[in-house]
Amino acid sequence: MDTVNKQASIWFVAAWFATATTTLIFSLTLSFYLANPKLLQPTVQSFKLYAALPQTESLISDEISHADGRAKIIENFFKTYKSPLSAQSETFILVADKYELDYRLLPAIAMQESNGGKKVIKNSYNPFGYGIYGEMVVKFSSWEGAIERVGKALREDYLNKGLKNPTQMMAKYTPPSLSKGGAWAKGVNTFMEELR
Repeated sequence: MDTVNKQASIWFVAAWFATATTTLIFSLTLSFYLANPKLLQPTVQSFKLYAALPQTESLISDEISHADGRAKIIENFFKTYKSPLSAQSETFILVADKYELDYRLLPAIAMQESNGGKKVIKNSYNPFGYGIYGEMVVKFSSWEGAIERVGKALREDYLNKGLKNPTQMMAKYTPPSLSKGGAWAKGVNTFMEELR
């Protein structure tokens, strides 16, 4: 058994010397390699370092621009109700500005009178119920024509004569609504609030 221990000890010492010698040779070689740096010649690169940048320069401005959002409000309002008048939002604004009307008034009357133009007398293009009394029907050739004519009438026949809001207008615009507790004015006012 003593012989076995001696042989194991000899193998251990031999393995240690072999490992130590190998480590020493590797360390000296690595130190020599690192101590003598080699200069590399630059190579031509075939890529663009800033390829993701835009081709043109951007201009930065301190100007503030604004747009009139009223037409979009009217368009979205009518789209909510699937109204054919949604395409006329710009016309509503032009007429409201031309006759100095609250921009919400004409769309609100159109909603109250015809569900936004969905329930009109055939070929009348009259979403406002304007001039419709029994068998009498005022017809227009287009939505634009109706908006223009009724906008002008509201200015000349109502606002200029002191009828400034739907409650005051109701007695002249739709007298039967008075006996119904003012339902017309309430409806128009409700739609005007939606357009805020």
